[in-house]
Amino acid sequence: MYRYKRGVKADYNRQGYVYFVSRRFEHLTPARKRKIRELCADAGGEYEDALFEFVTTDTTATAICMKHYVSKATLYRAVKRYYEAFPEGI
Repeated sequence: MYRYKRGVKADYNRQGYVYFVSRRFEHLTPARKRKIRELCADAGGEYEDALFEFVTTDTTATAICMKHYVSKATLYRAVKRYYEAFPEGI
């Protein structure tokens, strides 16, 4: 479910765009999929798989943190970097 993240330096509409494009990952072109993977690698570092799963699925943060052995604070920092780095027109 989409929720506005106050700590992210992007307005409501921009965050909605990032959220819904990311959630439609399976329907994107290979080039766009590659770009999202690269963004996850850049923003998530060693936790890129956790970040990727969080932004492209409906899996809860708690479940992802337990599965990938990452704290919620670390995951949310990666999400913030991902949202702020997301390019226009992907």
